[in-house]
Amino acid sequence: KNKKHIRSWSFMNSIVTEIANIIKSEDNYIKRERKIICFFLNLIKEIMALALAKVDDEMITKVKAQQVLS
Repeated sequence: KNKKHIRSWSFMNSIVTEIANIIKSEDNYIKRERKIICFFLNLIKEIMALALAKVDDEMITKVKAQQVLS
């Protein structure tokens, strides 16, 4: 449990750091907002890809186990 918490904190901390860097890097609020939106869209894509890969791996393991039993 602690290792998972540490990993998620580290992940969240890196996201917060990246957002802070974007905020500090742009004086123009429209450009800043666009950069933040792009950051979140890319983050969502990466998270969805990881989640789908995990589901695929679990399904493959399940199908292989069923094939062994039959």
